[in-house]
Amino acid sequence: MADTLETESVISVDFHRDEHIEDLNDDQLLNLLDEISVFNAALKIESAMFDKYYERLVPKEMAQQAQTAALELSQLVQSRSRHRSRTRTAVERLFKLTADQKCNIAYRELEETKEILAKLQHESDHIIRNLQATLEEAEFALTETKKAAHEFERDILAFTRGKKGSTIVTDTLFKYFEDKIHAKELLIDKLQLKNHAWKMLKAKLHQQLRQKEEAGEMLREVDFHQLKIENSQYLNQIEQYNQDLLELKVMTGKTQGVLNSYKRQLQRTLAETKQLTSEVKSRRQMLRKIEIETTEVEEALAPCWWIVLWVLCVFWYLVTKPK
Repeated sequence: MADTLETESVISVDFHRDEHIEDLNDDQLLNLLDEISVFNAALKIESAMFDKYYERLVPKEMAQQAQTAALELSQLVQSRSRHRSRTRTAVERLFKLTADQKCNIAYRELEETKEILAKLQHESDHIIRNLQATLEEAEFALTETKKAAHEFERDILAFTRGKKGSTIVTDTLFKYFEDKIHAKELLIDKLQLKNHAWKMLKAKLHQQLRQKEEAGEMLREVDFHQLKIENSQYLNQIEQYNQDLLELKVMTGKTQGVLNSYKRQLQRTLAETKQLTSEVKSRRQMLRKIEIETTEVEEALAPCWWIVLWVLCVFWYLVTKPK
């Protein structure tokens, strides 16, 4: 669709330019000039992209040959002035790319641009890291210099300020600098040992990487066939494990259902137990109340037993008394 519109715009521009340009007024000419300027700018961008793509794919010798052929063809077209418009249209159609080809080229150029940007980003990051390391090194050196100046002023200048005699000052200076040089030598030895350890680790890692690469190159067809067989066996085992897992899931679902039923039964049993416990508690309270009332009644009836016993004794005496 875009290709058709572009072709129609080119043909309309050529038509107005070659046939009816005398019939146009100033406004129409300005509009036509603006359209031609925009179209030429788009063609320049598109041509630059195509040239970049062409130069990257085609060698220089073949590119020069193609340019020579294009010049010869343009000269041939210019020599035939009476068939100028038809020949130009035929040439444009001959060298015109399709929309798919343009999209393919644009996509490749976009990927190439992304790769270039990624490379530039990597280089920029590397430069930034180097600059940051240099800046940190300079800050560390400045800090060490300030620290050394402060220590020199504290240990030497303050010590020799109130003393006279060049021998004492010279000995103190020599001793101070000897101590500093000795400390730097110790630091250098420590850094050299650390650097040597890092180099040995780097060599070891390189050797391991080389061994892995050699082991990878030693793989043969038999090894790949064996790996294929092992892969199929592992796939069968995975399938069997998946089947077992599915069965376990089904069994787990059934067990979960039984467990839920037992939970419901347990809840009912707990509810009944709670109810029975409350009933037993109420019965015990009632029994305790009855026992208290019985005790009170027995205590109330205790004097009456003595009276009944006395009456029975009198009655017995009267019955058994001789006449």
